[in-house]
Amino acid sequence: MGCLACTSGQAFAQQSRASEASNWEIEVHAGGSIAGKPTDAKTTMPAAAEPFTTVNGQPSRYVSSWYLSNGATLLNENLAALAANNPTIPRSGRITPLDPVLTGAAARSSDAGSFGFRVGRRLTPRFTVELNVDYAHSTFDLVESALNDIEASRASFTSAFNGALVAVNPLGFQNKVVLSSNEFDEGSGGQVVATGALSVKLRRGGALVPYVTGGLGGVFNRGSTPSVTLRGNYSFLWIAGEPVNESDTVTVRWVRPDHALVGLIGGGFTYDLSRRHGFRVDLRLHVRPNAVDTEISARPAVTTGTPALTLASNITPSVQFSNTGSAATRSTLSGPAITAFRTREGSGVQIDTALTVGYFWRF
Repeated sequence: MGCLACTSGQAFAQQSRASEASNWEIEVHAGGSIAGKPTDAKTTMPAAAEPFTTVNGQPSRYVSSWYLSNGATLLNENLAALAANNPTIPRSGRITPLDPVLTGAAARSSDAGSFGFRVGRRLTPRFTVELNVDYAHSTFDLVESALNDIEASRASFTSAFNGALVAVNPLGFQNKVVLSSNEFDEGSGGQVVATGALSVKLRRGGALVPYVTGGLGGVFNRGSTPSVTLRGNYSFLWIAGEPVNESDTVTVRWVRPDHALVGLIGGGFTYDLSRRHGFRVDLRLHVRPNAVDTEISARPAVTTGTPALTLASNITPSVQFSNTGSAATRSTLSGPAITAFRTREGSGVQIDTALTVGYFWRF
């Protein structure tokens, strides 16, 4: 029995010495990547709307969109005043603003399977330098809470404007139509992570060898990022057929850089099946800057028509509708267009976790 143990120990020693005589190592591996949550961001919203006085002497503000920020606040204040001043009118719904989507962490890289290769060069019996390249089919997607918030905002537009139009004319309009829709452009593509690292063996002898590793590299994003467009519209005819038709279009995009610096720390173990080949289990943390931003664009549109018409709700604050095209009698929905305004700028770091199992050859 003692002799058998001696023979086994000599075999492992010979295997270890043979492994150390091989300076190069090539590995293929597969596994999975878990995307981390961003740690910080700077948020801001478009500037406050410009105040004005409606044709019936009530205060109002020009807005660029009803779906967010100042526009949603004005409309909800108008609806609250309507319910408070006229109890015979049923309480109307309120518009749900997009603000939590615009300022929150609404998009992130998805968890995904990965595969790649590794090339290592032994420097000493304990130290090895390596090049590691991995590809993961990780798309950039909206989180579930953001999808729910977007749908809530879309759906609330219809009920809110049905209430707002009651404030202007409790008797109702001809051919009144209120619509709200959204259109998603989903993210696509994947991610390549290429790193150089130094691995340090924690023991030299035996078939099972644990190690730690650290290094630097880059992450390269491929494909497109998601976006969503919300379109609201209301139209009606007044007593003598005066037409009102106003549209509210908002597009939200999530953007990230094509590439970024990444640092790594990790460890694992190798198990030699022979002096020339074996397998590896490797766990790594990829630390990179959080550079995901949220952009918004808004395009209000008011259609002119004849006969000319300007009307407003007789409550404070008021909402004014107009088809004249005149600067003196503009619609409330005639604020300046918003183009690629960044409501959230990513900062801090994001830490992704990668676990792989590989097979290697030494030569």
